[in-house]
Amino acid sequence: MTPSAKFLKNFVRRSVPRPLRNWLRSPSKSIEWIWDSARFSFGVTKTIQFLPEVPIRLHPHAFKVVCRSQLADSEQNAEFQNFLSCCHSKMVLFDIGAHYGLFSLAAARRGGRAVAVDPSAIAVRMIARHVELNRVQPQVRILQAAVSDTDGELRMLSSGVFSEGYARLVRGRPSSELTKVHATTVDCMTSEFGAPTHIKIDVEGHEAAALGGGRETLRRFSPELFLELHTEMVAADGGNPNAALDELDRLGYETFALDGSPIDRRTILEKSIIRIVARRA
Repeated sequence: MTPSAKFLKNFVRRSVPRPLRNWLRSPSKSIEWIWDSARFSFGVTKTIQFLPEVPIRLHPHAFKVVCRSQLADSEQNAEFQNFLSCCHSKMVLFDIGAHYGLFSLAAARRGGRAVAVDPSAIAVRMIARHVELNRVQPQVRILQAAVSDTDGELRMLSSGVFSEGYARLVRGRPSSELTKVHATTVDCMTSEFGAPTHIKIDVEGHEAAALGGGRETLRRFSPELFLELHTEMVAADGGNPNAALDELDRLGYETFALDGSPIDRRTILEKSIIRIVARRA
C-alpha cells in the first residue's frame, strides 16, 4: 500500500464511524439487506425444509444466506445433515456462534431445547425473529455474548451486513473500531441453563478459548461437540492452531470426520477450515 493510500485509509477510519462504513463498503449487499427487510416487514418469509418434519421459516435475507451455505456448500451441507441426524427430543444444545439460529431452530423443531449464543446484535435480532416465526419460544433461549475462557468483556469487530452480521475478535485494530461485548463461558452457561447434551462451536478462530471455558462441563457431562476449526485464521493471527486440539486431548475427546470415521490431527491441520465432531472417549 502506498503512503498516500495508507493515509487515506486511516483518515476514513478516523472520520467515518464503522457502522456507516459497514453499510457503504458493499452498496449492493446493503441495498439487498434493505430490500429483504422491507419485504419481511410486509409479511414475506421463506420456508426451507431439510427433512419432511423440519420446515423452518426464515427472514428472506436469512433464507439466501442459508441457501448459499447449508445447501450450496457441500461441506456445510454435510455438517448440517450430520447435526440433524443427532437431533432428538432430549437434546439440550449450546449453539455457540449461532449466527441466524439455524441449528437452534432445527433442534427445537425436533423437540429439543437450545441456547442460541452470538455476540452480534444483528444476528441476535435475526434469531429472535426466527424463534417467533417458528413458534419455538419455550424451547430456544437467546443470549447476546461471546463465549470465551473467562466471563467479563471482550472487544470485537462488528462487520455488519457487509459480512452477514458477524462479530469477531481481531488484533491490531484501534479501540474506536471495536465494540464491547459481554463474554461468558460454557461453564457459566451450564450453571444458568443446565447441562448440554450437545455443543456446536463456530467462533471464527476462538475455539480453544471456548473449549477452555467449558472444562468442568465437558468433564462432567461429556456433551457431543460439533466444531468448526479455523486453523489458517488462527495461525495468521499469531495463535497456535494446535491449541483447540490440545484442549480436546486433555479433556479425553476423540475427533471424527463428518462421515463418522476417525480423523487425526495431521489431517485436521492440513485444512484451512474444517468441520469435525468430537466425542468423549
